[in-house]
Amino acid sequence: MRFAAVLDGTIGTAEQQARALAGFLRAGLTGDLSEDLTGETQVFYDDERDKDRLVALSPTRDVRLVRTAPWRPDRMVDVLAASAAAGESQGSDEETSLYLFAGGATGTELAARLAHRSHGAVLTEVLRAEAGPERCVCRKNVYSNHVVGRFELIARPWCVSLDPSWGDESSPAILEHHVLSDGVAGDAPAASPFEDVELEEVPSSGDLADSRFLVVAGYGAGDRAGVERIAAAARLMGADFGVSRPVAMNAWAPMDRLIGVSGARAAPALCIVVGASGAPGLHWGIEKAGFIVAINPDRGAPITRNADAALLDDGVATIEELAQIVAAQRGQE
Repeated sequence: MRFAAVLDGTIGTAEQQARALAGFLRAGLTGDLSEDLTGETQVFYDDERDKDRLVALSPTRDVRLVRTAPWRPDRMVDVLAASAAAGESQGSDEETSLYLFAGGATGTELAARLAHRSHGAVLTEVLRAEAGPERCVCRKNVYSNHVVGRFELIARPWCVSLDPSWGDESSPAILEHHVLSDGVAGDAPAASPFEDVELEEVPSSGDLADSRFLVVAGYGAGDRAGVERIAAAARLMGADFGVSRPVAMNAWAPMDRLIGVSGARAAPALCIVVGASGAPGLHWGIEKAGFIVAINPDRGAPITRNADAALLDDGVATIEELAQIVAAQRGQE
């Protein structure tokens, strides 16, 4: 059987991820078949200058590199799912039975997405794992860390994210790495998050619940003028315009533009959220969107974790520049 340790090198926690994966492979993975597992590290990167460093961090000798745009878990899962399907078709010797992800939000999201796509099993925040011929037996803390639970993963691939406590404080092993392949996820390494979404101008009924393309302004717009600039950008792109509750309560926009528990619930093909933290009330109003983009300078904002793509930048300036690009593509300038 094979395993893959997945390292997301497009974000700033690559070293912590590598240490966690190395520690788990050294002391957390046990069982009759653990020594028979042949492993590789799947490294995602977006900057050529980081490639050698990420290879050196990899906890296995064999490394497979894939260049992709940052904040694109969908692209990463596309690659992993294709790899899992190819290994399954080639037989048990080539099948990757176990995928390991570092702890935290990124690893948890990738593990869950991959299990769903590949019809496998997923378990998060795992302390230990025993790889057997038919199942992977994992242990994790439950009931507010008062009890250690035992879970059996049967459907393959087994997609496991580690408990955040995992790490390896010892000196990293010096390995002679072997790069198996170096490819690109999707059409281009720095692909725009919008390229997979076809922007068609669909007449709106005026009801936000029927919107097909929606821009939502949050409190991060700063004031009424900022909200009005976002609304103008939405019009230029042919999008409907909504706002979060703090914007409406400050009278920066009419109440009939409110999205969320107190307002409309929309299911657009594309929703761009500008300057909103992503409180549960707002998320309820947009969670049925086909693709959510967050524009927010705060990496820790909930909306950046719940969105399909996130741009860490000033919201008002970014949406205005995006509107100009979309308008130019439509020949409206």
